Amino acid sequence: MYYKRNNKRLSVSGRGDYMSTSDFIIQYYTNLDACRKFFYDIKWPTGYYCEKCGCTHYYFMKTKNCYRCANCKHDERLLSNTIFQDNKLPLNVLLYGLLLIFTAHNGISSMELSKELKVNYKTACLLQTKARILMKNSNSKRFLDSDFYESDVAYTGAPSHNGKRGLGTDKQPFLIVLSTEQENQYPRFVKMQEVTTDSSNIIKGYFEKYVKMSKERKLNTDCKTTYNILKNRIGVIDYDNDNHRLYFLNKIISNLNSQFIDRFHGVTKRMLPLYYSEFEWRFNHRNCKSIMDKIKNYIMQSSIAT
Repeated sequence: MYYKRNNKRLSVSGRGDYMSTSDFIIQYYTNLDACRKFFYDIKWPTGYYCEKCGCTHYYFMKTKNCYRCANCKHDERLLSNTIFQDNKLPLNVLLYGLLLIFTAHNGISSMELSKELKVNYKTACLLQTKARILMKNSNSKRFLDSDFYESDVAYTGAPSHNGKRGLGTDKQPFLIVLSTEQENQYPRFVKMQEVTTDSSNIIKGYFEKYVKMSKERKLNTDCKTTYNILKNRIGVIDYDNDNHRLYFLNKIISNLNSQFIDRFHGVTKRMLPLYYSEFEWRFNHRNCKSIMDKIKNYIMQSSIAT
């Protein structure tokens, strides 16, 4: 299955049955009523009701683009109390932007998004940021449950200013954990989080929160002593140079660093957590088949973000 964007032929094979751009244009982009119905179902999944008086009758105010209660005349907008509460974009443009962000295989830069949506760069950046917040909220609800794990503390960023490498570098460290179906084979899901330092207590706290552990499960590491604190909770295996056990994990780390350079041309340190969340979400949803339903659920569960 293929689709075109910016005159480029992009494959979506192996990434689930995403809605094609042409299907989206026919179903939503050229049909404002369908877009309004999409967000209406998010706001009132069981049907309209007034938050003030509980009335179920309304009429649509086209000039104000809001729904007015037939009883108390209270006005309510579709995106109020969600992450897109102050959205100024037309609903079809907003929905199209979310489709592009959530279905991009290697991510889409804000510059590409601004050209595709015909909006200014700052608007595209804001939409990207809010989409990454939705991804981060989704990631926080997932925990890893497998018989085999791989984990490491890796680093992202430009070459170190002080010239040091390893634990002495001033790059941004992040903890990454990968679950696999078999030892060093068949990757399943990944969890990532920025950390202040490569610390035993930080690693222990993260594993207790997001990783299901037992003595029968195996954790492959790179001989760092910071993982020794987990040996009474899980079977920790240290690899040697002749028996490398972190092939897929190192591949994921390499792809992450390449994406920061090739796709986004650098990321500020303040925004790194959201980019980690985006990369984690894309990897864990690489076979997703119901992206529109997921977008609907993410917005429904979101809250106001300034």
